[in-house]
Amino acid sequence: MRALVYDGPHMFHIEERPLPEPGPGEVRLRTAYVGICGSDLHGYTGESGRRVPGMVMGHEASGWVEAVGQGVTTSVIGQAVTFNPAVACDGSCGHNVDNHCTRLRVIGVTPDYQGAFADAIVVPADRVVPLDGLSMEWGAAAEPMAVALQAVRRAGVRPGDSVLIIGGGMIGQCIALAARLEGAGWITVSEGIKFRRRLAMQAGFDAVTPEQVTELLPVNRAFDAVGVTATASLAIRSLVKGGTACFVGLGRPEVSIPLFDVVVPERIIVGTFAYTDAVFRQTVEHLVARRLDLSPLLGNVEAFDGIAAAFEDLANGQREEVKIMLATGAPPPEPAS
Repeated sequence: MRALVYDGPHMFHIEERPLPEPGPGEVRLRTAYVGICGSDLHGYTGESGRRVPGMVMGHEASGWVEAVGQGVTTSVIGQAVTFNPAVACDGSCGHNVDNHCTRLRVIGVTPDYQGAFADAIVVPADRVVPLDGLSMEWGAAAEPMAVALQAVRRAGVRPGDSVLIIGGGMIGQCIALAARLEGAGWITVSEGIKFRRRLAMQAGFDAVTPEQVTELLPVNRAFDAVGVTATASLAIRSLVKGGTACFVGLGRPEVSIPLFDVVVPERIIVGTFAYTDAVFRQTVEHLVARRLDLSPLLGNVEAFDGIAAAFEDLANGQREEVKIMLATGAPPPEPAS
């Protein structure tokens, strides 16, 4: 199989590797589509330090079950699926919520856990979620949508709330969709790129430039989907007294915040990371039921030999799509007889 191997900032190579064999409780998927995540991009440039040379990235993916390991009875050959890449321990660390596991490993993010930028990938069978007729492209986009749904619930968005989302990339656009799903009354996306503002407006949301945010009335909930000092400060200062700022983006490992503007108005800060397994599966259910529409957010699809150039174009600001995907071009395997 082919695998896209990260060599360091702004460097990849495509490597031929043996097909991985699923162990007990695992399945091998033949990869269909893989999305470039913002965290992959920040890792690729070296900004975040969250990717290391020698690893294979990719945690937003869809594919078909190609082989099953010993004891697996929940998956069948040829089944179209996505997977939850967050793999918690068996509970022995004491976690009560799976994404709070102290031993949490994330496929394509934890350096030694091969990701989906490859023709095939082995994942735990209990992470696999059938697509039930959902397109393979939407299946690969379920992961960022799950991040957004988790964030909206962490922030406690209620019916009628006013919501500001800072950053109109894939996660920011998905947060807007999730906030509307949860009943928010007024949703605005702040984004410097005109194309991304247009995407938000086409979906029925308000959209402003970062400079225009201060003209808005204070909001109940603000989401920072970027993760730098300027956006963190803006999220906090945009709130009503007692409002909630939810930090989603990880553009930098550390930021500074205006502490006075947190303490005196009694504003609340929450972090959100990944999702619970229940939220991931609920996200797929919402997509299958068409309660959410991802079609406008999905950009160009690249072949294997074009994906490294797509990373570089995104890093240099040459492309504005909120989601670029790799398509392996593989056909589905023959179903088991």
